[in-house]
Amino acid sequence: MHPCYKNNDAFFQGAIEICYIPENAESLDEAFTYLDLRDVVEEWKNDNEDYFAEHQTTTEALLIHMFESLSWEFPSTFLNGLDC
Repeated sequence: MHPCYKNNDAFFQGAIEICYIPENAESLDEAFTYLDLRDVVEEWKNDNEDYFAEHQTTTEALLIHMFESLSWEFPSTFLNGLDC
């Protein structure tokens, strides 16, 4: 589609506004709002509870870290790359 799109204001203040579009997104169906990103992290947490205990983190903290770290990839790619 286009280079990665990332909007901090939409992430931190607009839960339903698009805040992230990965570089390889083929359409706006692959764009993410804060709520979408939160859902991705919560779903990942269901299969990786040990990560949260081991790293003494929360869903919200990981969500913010993920958003700030995303540079081109899909959120699932970022999460799957975490040291579990």
